[in-house]
Amino acid sequence: MQTPCLNILVVDDSPLVIQRLFQILNETDCVETLYEANSYYQAVEVLKNKQLDIVLLDIQIPGKNGIELLGFIRKNYPSVITIMLTNKVSASYKDLCQSMGCNHFVDKSSEFESIAGILESYIAV
Repeated sequence: MQTPCLNILVVDDSPLVIQRLFQILNETDCVETLYEANSYYQAVEVLKNKQLDIVLLDIQIPGKNGIELLGFIRKNYPSVITIMLTNKVSASYKDLCQSMGCNHFVDKSSEFESIAGILESYIAV
């Protein structure tokens, strides 16, 4: 049986974070295409022009913040899986994101390497 492949957008303003995420994601067997955006507005353009399965996004991004982007995604692309990837790990941020429909909330400083496993869990469904 062939593994379904995912189209993934990574939204972060740190080139180092994007580079590391691309390394992790490219090591999995479930990624078809990776896109990157460094701001809210770049992310919206990719969302409008590409068929995406998953968006990994930081809370703190230029333009508007990642929470506003999460709201945009939920309103316009409700089937897209959203994974918040942030250093802002307070319970209030996590609760807010989850109440808005975020599928996962990942702490960049301690759970970064769990991204591949999270993606693979969506393939197994």
